[in-house]
Amino acid sequence: MNKKFDLYPTRGSFEPGMPIAFRIQNLGSATNVVLHVSSIDGLTFECSAAIEEGMPIVTISEHRFGPGGYGVKAQFCINGVTLATCFTAFDVAPAGKVIRYGFLCDFTPENGQDTDIEAMARMHINAVQFYDWSYRHDDFVSPTPDYTDMMGKHNNLTIIRKKIQQCRSHGMLTLAYGAVYAASEAYQKRHPDQSLYNGAGEPICFINTFYIMNLEREAGWHNHILEQYQHAINDVGFDGIHMDTYGAPKFAFDSQGRAIYLCDEFPKLIESAHLISTESRKTPFLMFNNVGGWPASRTMLTSQQAVYIEVWPPCTRYRHLGALISEARNSRKPVVLAAYPAPFRTDAPERALECQLFLSFVIGMYGATQLFFGEENAVITQGYYVDYTKLNDEQLEWIRVYQDFFVQYETLLMDDTMEDVSMTHQGWDNHEYAFSPEGSADGEDGKIWFHLRQNRKRKAIYIVNLLNNNSLWNEGKIKPCKMETVTMQVQVMSKPNDVWFASPDQVHGQRRHLPYQLLKTEQGLAVCAEVQVLRCGVIVVEGG
Repeated sequence: MNKKFDLYPTRGSFEPGMPIAFRIQNLGSATNVVLHVSSIDGLTFECSAAIEEGMPIVTISEHRFGPGGYGVKAQFCINGVTLATCFTAFDVAPAGKVIRYGFLCDFTPENGQDTDIEAMARMHINAVQFYDWSYRHDDFVSPTPDYTDMMGKHNNLTIIRKKIQQCRSHGMLTLAYGAVYAASEAYQKRHPDQSLYNGAGEPICFINTFYIMNLEREAGWHNHILEQYQHAINDVGFDGIHMDTYGAPKFAFDSQGRAIYLCDEFPKLIESAHLISTESRKTPFLMFNNVGGWPASRTMLTSQQAVYIEVWPPCTRYRHLGALISEARNSRKPVVLAAYPAPFRTDAPERALECQLFLSFVIGMYGATQLFFGEENAVITQGYYVDYTKLNDEQLEWIRVYQDFFVQYETLLMDDTMEDVSMTHQGWDNHEYAFSPEGSADGEDGKIWFHLRQNRKRKAIYIVNLLNNNSLWNEGKIKPCKMETVTMQVQVMSKPNDVWFASPDQVHGQRRHLPYQLLKTEQGLAVCAEVQVLRCGVIVVEGG
């Protein structure tokens, strides 16, 4: 990690038409910085700017970038001599088009600085969940600035409002945590008719603290929680609501003993929340927590702006994550997986890092993003975000390289027109794609995984090296001991426009042209090329 020189975008995302700006870290003697911007669609742009020592901002005002992801190489120079080269990325997209979700949970006066927001900006976070910010789950806004929440955590409302403004200035949407059916014991005692009950006729309670309430429109809780959402948006200033659930119960009984099926009630509540009247006249930004993927098939087509899935067993393997993402992407909305890497809490630091790098690449290649990062360089490792784990310098550096990669290649990763043909175009009698060594189409233990996506414009071959690892996503991993040579043969209709390779493990994810042979086979033309892969990478065949 370069301690003297760095740069990162001033916003999590830039909306179309905005000038692109970077925070520059110049703690050395550089007098100017040269920026090289590129995209997978062939755009190249270069500009130079004089810089002062410190943390100045450099703005690209002479060019407007279209929607998509861009890579940036920055050369820090003095008198024509390059002192250091750094990398970052940025994307241009309407607000909410691509969600890179982070979290905040420390809201005391001691946490009033913006170092946590700057840390998230370095990771390109563009939406932030304010976790456990409320006074009570049934009474969001505290009557006093300082208060203690239902879990005993100290918060300050002034700091929360300050953090909202800091996020907004960095292009980050702010979502208030708001559990859809959790009430305090005091509220439940006053409104037993609004509770949900188990088969024994007892009120359902989570961790002896949160009472589970009836979401039916006819029940008083439905309107009550909507009023709390409205207070969060209008009185505190949030852009929307993170509508949390616990995944259980899936059915229960109302106070009259009538069966209530929660999968029927969640979509109705989301639609009601969508209609909340806001002082800004903007539609609330909503994300609903489909715990374990349930009931995503019912909620993903409602009036929420993204599909959010919190992953728990039995979804334990990479292929399970792929299945969750693939179903959710049918909504044509951004997909966020809350996949919390426990090894940062339970395993050695180097094994935890490898777990996260493999995990994030798998999520990215399926076209989704991951909630795991927030606060000041911290990661979530379990359901209670407050018990986060701080990253060390090496972990932080590598995770940032991978996050830069996902933003730089967003145009490829998030392309809804690219079909997953992994299970139909390789192996057995399928000659469209062939590899040596032979691998796995769905991430089997101890094999190289080839994940294939294509449309008529390009073909993408994602490679994940699991030769020394299993496919359990939430276990520590071993760093591959050497580069693996992979040879591919891909059928094409004509000579491709280009063949290129990129890996976050090599040259900060910068793509490079891949030499190839154009062969004539029994099936027609085929591109043959060879790459070396450490953990993961992607080969792209343009055209053909």
